[in-house]
Amino acid sequence: MSIRNLEQEIKRRVKEALRGTQLTNTEGEFVEPLVETGALPKEVVKGTPYVLIQTTNIEDSDHISSADVAILYGTVGLGLEDSRNKEKVRYTHATGHWDVISIIDKIRVDFLKNVNFDFGILERAMKHEIFGEVNFPYFLGETRCKFTIPTTEPQDDYL
Repeated sequence: MSIRNLEQEIKRRVKEALRGTQLTNTEGEFVEPLVETGALPKEVVKGTPYVLIQTTNIEDSDHISSADVAILYGTVGLGLEDSRNKEKVRYTHATGHWDVISIIDKIRVDFLKNVNFDFGILERAMKHEIFGEVNFPYFLGETRCKFTIPTTEPQDDYL
């Protein structure tokens, strides 16, 4: 089975789970988070909330394989114009991590509701980390998942 197909299925499920989620970008506008696999496009560097899906480790054995997948979250808690308002800055310092927590909650519910993905099975033991404020007003978090993937036998091979 293809790891790339698994990543695409995870991306589809994340998009489905986050449909309708509104986060703030650096312009102060409400936007849905950008969901990508592999690497981030240039527009994210400019202050767009994102979810990045990366396969970090692949292990193959005789009949079963596994893949570790990291899902990274980056949110912008405050627009540039609002950063001049001391009250909004104070509020964002106190609650900015809630954006990351809300993303994690939505993905947890979706993933644990059905652990069978088209190209692998999610192991229920997921690890979620909230890094909090990183270079205010940006907040980061991460989820680590492990997927079990059936390994297909090579053709014309005897056991």
